[in-house]
Amino acid sequence: MNNDSRQSGMSRKEREFQARRQEILEAATRLFAKQGYHGTSMSEIAREAEFSTGSLYNFFRNKEELYFKLLEEKISLLEAQVYAVIDGPGGVLEKLGTFVDVFIHFFEAERDFFRIFAEQRGQFELSAKGQFADVIHDRYEHYLGAMVNLMRQGINEGLFKPLNPAELALIFMGIINTMLIIYVNSGESYNLKEKRAVILDVFLNGTRRT
Repeated sequence: MNNDSRQSGMSRKEREFQARRQEILEAATRLFAKQGYHGTSMSEIAREAEFSTGSLYNFFRNKEELYFKLLEEKISLLEAQVYAVIDGPGGVLEKLGTFVDVFIHFFEAERDFFRIFAEQRGQFELSAKGQFADVIHDRYEHYLGAMVNLMRQGINEGLFKPLNPAELALIFMGIINTMLIIYVNSGESYNLKEKRAVILDVFLNGTRRT
């Protein structure tokens, strides 16, 4: 069910609640990116969103819950783009290239936000008492499964060596994730777009000269 379908099934009161909630999340995104997680208070988020501080707690119990929900929404957005590539038209190699493009464009747009998460990940997961980490793990496993199917298709078509498709998927994602971690924690001089060719070349051709 897409977002429009969900909205059409809501009452007016529910739609207004979701719209206001989204305004708060967008305000929090701006402040987290500018001031960092610890440098941002709930009162500042309320002021940025033009809400009273007290009314903010009608939507989120605390700052941790707000941040976790914000991160979950961003992951949902990335998921939708990933599935659109995997389920869309094109051959295996074309999809792998588009898959890399999706990750590059997404993390370039969300770099400041994910830098905060990278810096405070241990504390966030501790605050969530494992629940949030479990949600992220389940989602990762789900689209990793879709990537395994793509690798299996590449093997069946003779594009890849007859290796374990699950291991191929993990290796491919590992190369991408490593580049993303470097990018998120690097200075502005790191050009992620330039790494597209490296990611695909290393995965498809290896590193040994022939």
